[in-house]
Amino acid sequence: MKLPVCKIDIQSDLLCPSCQERLEKGEITPFDIEFSKWLLERLQDYPELEKLELRRAVELTGRILLIVKKKNKPVLEALEDLLEEIREKHGDVLIIETPVKLRTLVRMLIHPAVEVGVNSLYLPDGVRESIVMLRGEDRERISYSKEELREIVSAVMGEIVLFEFDDERVEKVQEDIDEEFDRKLQSYGKKRRR
Repeated sequence: MKLPVCKIDIQSDLLCPSCQERLEKGEITPFDIEFSKWLLERLQDYPELEKLELRRAVELTGRILLIVKKKNKPVLEALEDLLEEIREKHGDVLIIETPVKLRTLVRMLIHPAVEVGVNSLYLPDGVRESIVMLRGEDRERISYSKEELREIVSAVMGEIVLFEFDDERVEKVQEDIDEEFDRKLQSYGKKRRR
């Protein structure tokens, strides 16, 4: 079994310099360590776990996201009792295989809806941020809220990914136009009074 942290680190409760550096950089979290320890304790009861390569474990509101290497999802899905233990402790279990492309992941999560587009921009500090545009009419067809999609996709991709519905953008533009009109009207009214 491969885990986000070294097995020796888990057993000794002391991180090696490499894992400590990954923790400080945010590549792994204290929850990755905690969940890896919990999973390692179950290895004796579930020897099939020896085939598993867990990349990350992310605790989200009411669910847990397990990021595994490609072709490892069936290993976990076959362990129904273990998955039930995880559900009882953390809520819904979402298993994602990586590496995965952003569009592929988004389409998998929003199915049967389809994204309108994906735009990526680079912030001045070099950080990449992506914005996924969704159709407003698909709002009811998507199982996750925008915030849940942001949490899940950002955790899997290791970058900031935001979600917007196209009708929200239209409303925002209209609000901006209305505010600008009101400002000009007030300015014009002040000039006329003089």
